[in-house]
Amino acid sequence: MNWTALKETIYYWDGSWRDIYIFDVAEEDWIKWIDYINSTYRISWYNGKTDKDEAKVDFNVIKEYWASNGDLISTANVFLGQIQINTHFFSETELESDIDPREFNSIEDHNRLIDYLKDLSHLIEKPVYVTPENTPEIKLITVDKEDVKINTDTDPRDWPVRIKE
Repeated sequence: MNWTALKETIYYWDGSWRDIYIFDVAEEDWIKWIDYINSTYRISWYNGKTDKDEAKVDFNVIKEYWASNGDLISTANVFLGQIQINTHFFSETELESDIDPREFNSIEDHNRLIDYLKDLSHLIEKPVYVTPENTPEIKLITVDKEDVKINTDTDPRDWPVRIKE
């Protein structure tokens, strides 16, 4: 893959981040993901129950958050080297993360993300998508286990600007 093409399309800085989605997830998928990240990566997770940052995600607190309609809001920061993936717990049925495209400065950074996405797809047995912010219908990267599709034919200037409500 050509780094210049990736930088000008996928990791283009337009003032917005990119989203990572896995749709139609269930509790067992969340548990697999949490076990995986807790054992594989450096984590910084804000525990809304204790009001502290912790090095491991506690799924029981996440379930309490979902049951309380957001009173224990939290985000898990997963670090792939210098790249930070911010995973939000907005929905029980959608695993949503975001990345700052400015953190991607080489093909090695891109490959590090792709390896992570492949691992997730294998683990959860669902495709993983990278999209412009709040625009899940525009698939910039699709990873379905070892099958990786990268769409560099899109022009970031044509992406709709969306604010999550």
